[in-house]
Amino acid sequence: MALQVSTSAPSGKSVGAAAIGVVATLVVFVAVFIGFLIAPLLVLLLAFLGWSATRSRGERAGGGASAAHVDDEAAAHGFGTGTR
Repeated sequence: MALQVSTSAPSGKSVGAAAIGVVATLVVFVAVFIGFLIAPLLVLLLAFLGWSATRSRGERAGGGASAAHVDDEAAAHGFGTGTR
């Protein structure tokens, strides 16, 4: 029976390969983080800005309305407005 005694362990990754693996993992993490968390927030922000710009343009365009018409619209806003 042969017994082999060796003090050296089998070599694993080098330091450079381990560093490249860590950097690649961080890059993938950042890409997924941006894709799934930050991008939807940016889309919602852009949609809100577009909605607010469209709403402000619509309010400026209706400058020729009479005071009675404006008061009637203000009174008919909210719950139960369809019961006129």
